[in-house]
Amino acid sequence: MLAIFFVCLCLGTNVHAGVIATTSTTTDLVDTIVTSALFDEAAELKNIAETCFNNNNYEELAGYTVRSDEARILGHVLLGASLEAIGLTELRATLNLEPLPKWKHCFIPWPTDSDLASAPSLQAYYDLKEPRSFSRCLDNPFLFEHNVTPAIAYLDKRFPAIRKIFKLRFKKVRESMELVDRTAVNVMIHEFYEVHKRVDRAMGKLTLRKYPDCPETID
Repeated sequence: MLAIFFVCLCLGTNVHAGVIATTSTTTDLVDTIVTSALFDEAAELKNIAETCFNNNNYEELAGYTVRSDEARILGHVLLGASLEAIGLTELRATLNLEPLPKWKHCFIPWPTDSDLASAPSLQAYYDLKEPRSFSRCLDNPFLFEHNVTPAIAYLDKRFPAIRKIFKLRFKKVRESMELVDRTAVNVMIHEFYEVHKRVDRAMGKLTLRKYPDCPETID
């Protein structure tokens, strides 16, 4: 178990902050944080960050396949993979593209400018540009793809605001553009990184909470 934990540390201080940009995209987007009479994004992120997440929660997140300390270690990876899957699912839906595909190998060459220019469709262009992560690929040393399914379901139940934040932010950006073209794809992917960064930061705080700050309780 200590060996697994050491590998987690080697992957980064915050294990689930691992989304890799396929290209560097610069935009002049204004802050699109969603605040309305019905939904306050900042308040929802604060609520996530201050949530007590104990061993019971980690065990449920892992689909009750492991217990206690091992569930916590696995939970860090599951949180990252689940967050990315939720965000990318909503991104594809907003762009009216195909659903998120099955996992592929991580070590696929980065697309060249020629690859992008010759993409035969918007779907093909997006597939080349979509953010990649070691948390969501066949080379992941910790997870099978089916391990992430119960984790996504748990996040949707425990923190429905996560999916809603992605959905509303993407909708707001999409409505500011007339066409869904390659430029729109680039802008929306940039927005994914911005939203992912904020939500991941909040989730990183909840994973730092440990007993006795978070006593074991029945939710």
